[in-house]
Amino acid sequence: MLSLPLPFTAAEAFGAAAFAGSCLWPLMKKRRALLAGQAVTNLMFITHYVLLGAHTAAALCLLVVAQALAALPEGRSRWQTAIFAATVPGVAAIALFTWSGLPSALSSLGITFSTLARWQSDAVRMRVLLLVAGGFWVSHNTLVASPFAMASDGFCAVANLLRLRGELRKGRAPAAPAVNAPTASIPTANVNALPAGAPAASIQSNLAAA
Repeated sequence: MLSLPLPFTAAEAFGAAAFAGSCLWPLMKKRRALLAGQAVTNLMFITHYVLLGAHTAAALCLLVVAQALAALPEGRSRWQTAIFAATVPGVAAIALFTWSGLPSALSSLGITFSTLARWQSDAVRMRVLLLVAGGFWVSHNTLVASPFAMASDGFCAVANLLRLRGELRKGRAPAAPAVNAPTASIPTANVNALPAGAPAASIQSNLAAA
């Protein structure tokens, strides 16, 4: 039985799936939707990086999934804080045990800033920190030769910038003018009208003098 070569590798297939996820999650408006999209996308990137041999990035993406799931609830319970805090020394440990030079350093810096981003309760602050993290990930993905990851980084940066611009402009929009209560129309005074109680004699004398 003949086996036809596939037009793309497994690493490329998972990279394409991760890129598709990266095109979608930055467009989400709500904080929880942003986090859920990041978790699903990073599951695809884990397999992609393992197949490329970028084990530091793959392990760090696993931490991203844990962080995103821990930060999903709106509140900040003790177990959430504990899980999220445990991932911080985990970044250093993973970088140490899977160290491969500059790519490991860049991915570690990228995950550090994205960690700060995911713990933000405000979507604007989250997007700003994700943009900083994206700069380190672009450099990492260039070094490990992952075109899908580079395209993902570029799209995420553009989408986050557009969303950030819209949210900042919305925050600076002037408040709508208050609607004043209708006021009763005041009739124009008649200059020829006589004051109440004016004596008729004085009126006649004024007319005679004229």
